[in-house]
Amino acid sequence: NPFSAEGSWVKGNLHTHTTNSDGLLSPYQIAFLYRANGYDFLSITDHNRLTDVEGLSSRFDDFILLPGEEVNIGSLHLVVFNIEEEIRSNNSPQEIIEEVSKQGGEVIVAHPYWSALTMRELQEMNGYLGIEVYNATCDVSVAKGYSNVYWDALLCREKYIYGFAVDDAHLGLSLRRPTDTCKGWIMVKVSKRDPESLMDSLRKGLFYSSTGPEIYDVKIKGETINVKASPAQSVNFIARNGLGRRFFALDKPLSEATYTMKGNEGYVRIEVKDGKGGTAWTNPIILQKDDL
Repeated sequence: NPFSAEGSWVKGNLHTHTTNSDGLLSPYQIAFLYRANGYDFLSITDHNRLTDVEGLSSRFDDFILLPGEEVNIGSLHLVVFNIEEEIRSNNSPQEIIEEVSKQGGEVIVAHPYWSALTMRELQEMNGYLGIEVYNATCDVSVAKGYSNVYWDALLCREKYIYGFAVDDAHLGLSLRRPTDTCKGWIMVKVSKRDPESLMDSLRKGLFYSSTGPEIYDVKIKGETINVKASPAQSVNFIARNGLGRRFFALDKPLSEATYTMKGNEGYVRIEVKDGKGGTAWTNPIILQKDDL
């Protein structure tokens, strides 16, 4: 539970493109944009290319830059970060995941909805950290930004992975459509503001994702889960099949909600939706029958 863990919150984006692939801005320009907008960390993930961020890091104070890459294998795209060497895209997805792990990095499956991935493809791979539950550029360009259905389908099948909101930034500011930068992010609880602590927290799931709302606290006490958040129009407790519950704001916005568990949910994750169209997602709380 990131809300009960010791440490401080940092904000960041793990999927970003530059002029080294098909992005509009240079590595320095995109890093400057995110730092100027209050971000604490960023991973530059150009297509099939490792962009050098070592020299770039020295140009910013208190800003973590993780070296990364978006590896394209046909329609399957894997976002890899915290790597040391470029990953070859002619290997199988599982071989890529294993190679990234050897280098000390992690893998996220990019935009499952946009890629039209099948459940079989997602289930056959092992060792990836999670999927993109929200992708900003897929949202503003072709209205395929949300992949929460994929997430729940995997969780129902006991493939317990995390959900990430990302930008997948390409165009930055454009007159043709809304921006795809600084639109989806993760808030991570870290013990120290350094790459090692950040990676440790990501692996432990000590973060939540958002496109706007803030989640202040999640408490589990006995059979209840309570969430406190910024003003919301609805709070959803998502669980297996027909379990879970949705709470709606009536005469005033919601600031908290409490769900009583039945014991056979398998998992519960929380969504907070505000009146501006934004959503925040917690990672799943995995329930065992002897937990209750």
